[in-house]
This record gives sequence, C-alpha cells and structure tokens, in this order.
Amino acid sequence: MVDVEVQKKAGFSLQPEEEHLRVQLESIQQELNAPNLFKGRLSEMLSLIRMQSLAEPSQTNGNQMEGAVLQSIHGHLSRQQAGIGHLLDIIRDDLQHLDIIKQGLAEKQTVSVVSTGGVRV
Repeated sequence: MVDVEVQKKAGFSLQPEEEHLRVQLESIQQELNAPNLFKGRLSEMLSLIRMQSLAEPSQTNGNQMEGAVLQSIHGHLSRQQAGIGHLLDIIRDDLQHLDIIKQGLAEKQTVSVVSTGGVRV
C-alpha cells in the first residue's frame, strides 16, 4: 500500500505538511548525531553514579574515615605552616642584610662627597 502511494506521488512536490515533517525529522537526526550532546550528559550521569556508589560504603565507617582524613589534613597544614615560617625567617634575614648594604652604600656616598670636597664623582 505504501509502495502504491509512493508511486502515485512520484514527480510531485512535497506538500506543506510533508515539508514540515521533513524539517522536524532532519532536526531530530542532527540532535542524535551530535556527538557531544548526549555523550556529555551520559558521562556526567555515570560520574554521579560512581560518586554515589563510592560514598555509600564509607558511610558505614564514616567516623573512622573522617578521623583519618582529618589527621592527614592536619599533618599537611602543619607542614605548610612550618614551611611558611621558615620562608619568613629567610625574608627577615634578607631584609636585615639589605639594610646593612644600604647603610654601607650611604656611608660610602658620604665619604666620597667629603673626600672630593662636595663634588660628587
């Protein structure tokens, strides 16, 4: 029956309803062929499922896991604080050395002004 209709309509232009359906089918086909659209959503859903499945077993030992994580974070932050303190000590020493250098340059400049009789060299 479909073949008969196709043969009857052969050579005729598309009717407006048929043209509208063709446009809709093409847009659906383009959406389905878009590689990133559905793959991105699918990968996002998979990652959410993985995160939930990983979170469920840790809920039974939540307090133990939380304590271990807190100890790890505490140790890391303590090491960072010690490192920052060491850097501050180095900066303070360098500032003292710079002050000594400035004083030495100022003394040298006053000595050269005095030795040349007020004329800078």
